[in-house]
Amino acid sequence: MTENITQNEFSIEVDLTSLSPSGKVFRMTLSQEDCTRVAKRLRLVSLKSCAGEIKLTHKKSTICAVGSVQAELTRECVSSLEEMDETINESFEIEFLRDDSARDADEDIEEWGLPEIHKGNVFDVGELLIQQLSLSMAPFPRKDGAKSLADVYGVEPEASPFAVLQQNFEKDENNH
Repeated sequence: MTENITQNEFSIEVDLTSLSPSGKVFRMTLSQEDCTRVAKRLRLVSLKSCAGEIKLTHKKSTICAVGSVQAELTRECVSSLEEMDETINESFEIEFLRDDSARDADEDIEEWGLPEIHKGNVFDVGELLIQQLSLSMAPFPRKDGAKSLADVYGVEPEASPFAVLQQNFEKDENNH
């Protein structure tokens, strides 16, 4: 049986054992080639630019990542399918557990409030930046003033042959 190994579109691996106790700041700017690969992964029309900064610190049982991501991208409007620009400028703070001893061994499901578990001594700050970019994007991008394709090209519902009669029998304030 062969295993599918996926390679991240933008990867900067950090050996946690080489970090000082005060941590380290990683400043990243994606090249145009990186932007093209990430745009394909995130199904963007284009990723014009992406940069970020992450301060990584760790203790015996936790890893803490505090940072920000900035990006200029082009997406497709969910309503009109027109291209639209989106600007991302977000900060984040994430804590990871270094081993799963803090959780019950019987616990098989992830809970929303618990930190994600990170195994091993290698941490990919590049992948974390791309994940935070994807979480920062508008979930349903809609261009200002965009008309829905359903409204533009949709079929008007046919009027019922009884619509005229129904108007005569509708109750209003004067006609009880």
